[in-house]
Amino acid sequence: MPSFSDCHGCSLCLLSCPMWLQWRDIRFSPQGYAKAVQHGADIPEMREALSACIQCGACDLLCPEKIDLTGMIAAIWQEAGLTDVSHTSVPDSFPLSCDPAVQQNLGPDDFYVIDARTFHTRHAERVRHYDALRHATGCSMNLDLHRMAIPTGIGSLSDSLGQFDTGKQIEWLIQGRRFNRVIVENRADKTMLAEITGKPVIHVSELVGS
Repeated sequence: MPSFSDCHGCSLCLLSCPMWLQWRDIRFSPQGYAKAVQHGADIPEMREALSACIQCGACDLLCPEKIDLTGMIAAIWQEAGLTDVSHTSVPDSFPLSCDPAVQQNLGPDDFYVIDARTFHTRHAERVRHYDALRHATGCSMNLDLHRMAIPTGIGSLSDSLGQFDTGKQIEWLIQGRRFNRVIVENRADKTMLAEITGKPVIHVSELVGS
């Protein structure tokens, strides 16, 4: 199985990395982690950069060497004594998104925010579903041109340590979009999205029950 030693520094992972987009420092990227490991960096030396990762999983999909970047990062996190606080109790909302009531209650004025991590772990089988849902309802989604889900980073370790600016991330997420309501799959996103957008924010389960 490919590992960090197989990274040749192509930088494709930077295209989808929210951490890189905010820091603009190669140390704060999957590529930076790989190169640090290749050159014998100690875990304590990497701790600050490691804890900045929001573990969204998008980098795995762009790696031409098919390196399990998220898995590698998680293993180093464990060695560094870091704890992933953002997704330990977040249920997978994909089954809810498949409920016919969701399609019936979504419309062109809605902005649907997919939970990035659960989406990226099963990207191949899920991207077609969300694209079909978007086309059928006219809603907008947090999918970029690469069909990656742009994460909010809310609730991540990096967020709690002040290493990731979730407000800045959300401003980028909603830039150029017009919507009257926000639908989220991760309940942790509700409060800040409501504060920044000034729009009503509901969980996808409320569409099923409406």
